Amino acid sequence: MALTSNTNPHIRDKNSPLATLAMQALRRYGDFHHGTVDGDVMMMFIEFANAVIDEIRNHPYNTDTDLDYYDSPTDVRLVSDRVMVNGLLMQYAMQQLSDKASLYSPLFYKSLNQDLWFKLNGSTKIQLRVTDDGTNKRNISGTTSTINGLVT
Repeated sequence: MALTSNTNPHIRDKNSPLATLAMQALRRYGDFHHGTVDGDVMMMFIEFANAVIDEIRNHPYNTDTDLDYYDSPTDVRLVSDRVMVNGLLMQYAMQQLSDKASLYSPLFYKSLNQDLWFKLNGSTKIQLRVTDDGTNKRNISGTTSTINGLVT
């Protein structure tokens, strides 16, 4: 993964604060001018961000067991900016009962799957494997990785 923020290359602490990501999500959503955001809206985005954290915690590719919830808009978490912005967009669109949710949901899950797979396994390809290693010796010649199905 990149050492700098995915969406804010001028930020050098790897990831952006939640307030910055929330403003990006609001700009991208196009609902209203991001400069008019009040404290209640930002508190709602903390709730949305924590829902995204729950999605990451429950994902089968996730290996990070120390991922904390957001407590304030200035908090930074080790979550890809791209994943968090897409998750905030999805959560906001669902809260607004918008048709945009059908666009943002697959975008969020695609970015979540891609980022967590890369963290877990790098850029190796995925191979299907017989789950019980099969009964025929031709199905296995070595040790099969339970993570990516590759035989070593």
